[in-house]
Amino acid sequence: MRAKKRLGQNFLASQEIIDKIIAAITPVSKDTIVEIGAGRGALTIPLAESGAKIFAVEFDRDLSRHLKDNFNDNHNVTILQKDFLKFIPDEYGLTNFKLCGNLPFNITSPVIDWIVHHRPKIQKAVIMIQKEVAQRLSSEPGGKNWSPLAILTQLYFDIEIFFNISPQHFRPTPKVTSSVVEMRPKAEVHIPHFKQFELLVRASFKQRRKLLLNNLVPFIIPSVDAGEEVMQQLGLNRKVRAEEVTTAQFLELTALLVKHNMFETNPV
Repeated sequence: MRAKKRLGQNFLASQEIIDKIIAAITPVSKDTIVEIGAGRGALTIPLAESGAKIFAVEFDRDLSRHLKDNFNDNHNVTILQKDFLKFIPDEYGLTNFKLCGNLPFNITSPVIDWIVHHRPKIQKAVIMIQKEVAQRLSSEPGGKNWSPLAILTQLYFDIEIFFNISPQHFRPTPKVTSSVVEMRPKAEVHIPHFKQFELLVRASFKQRRKLLLNNLVPFIIPSVDAGEEVMQQLGLNRKVRAEEVTTAQFLELTALLVKHNMFETNPV
């Protein structure tokens, strides 16, 4: 089964790396595991050998047919030919599962959004993503990688980069290094005014080289004077940039802007 460039397919071809990923997933017979982009079954086979119940989601029709032929006699494995972003766990009665997969580069961010949305059902996620994305996902305030992706994901998950995978371990060979990342859900937290918070965070990074205040005026904050007053109340330097602002400070800023009705001109 040859890789299809238009689908961003790169198949894992190293047994050593496959073994390391399986060890990170820690599959056991009582588990339910959802696999994103099962491909040719490099992970599906050892996952199935654990006795776990596997839902392998594969968009490519040819690969899905190949997987169904290979797992025809294994009643613990369900092959689903569909777009993972349209996969709804409730439709299959899934309420508590592990998630794994080698994510195509072109849908990494939407898949991470999916994971965040379905977090109450996920025990943990072990995913292969582009190294640069992994660095952003696990970043901290004050650096160039601090971003809405990190802020919105770290609200709900602890992120750990397990190891990197060089291009030589894939066929065809990609031009980038990949990383295996674990996302482990935190205790559920309530975020007041989440929609306003998300709007604020995304607006703050709209143009990274701009000051935070310049990104928010007049989109959310009506004037520079009003913005400087808000910054002063929070103890933030008026020349601060978004990459220097912590998640806690973004939450405080959201609460203050809601209190002063500053989101009303931008309904969310």
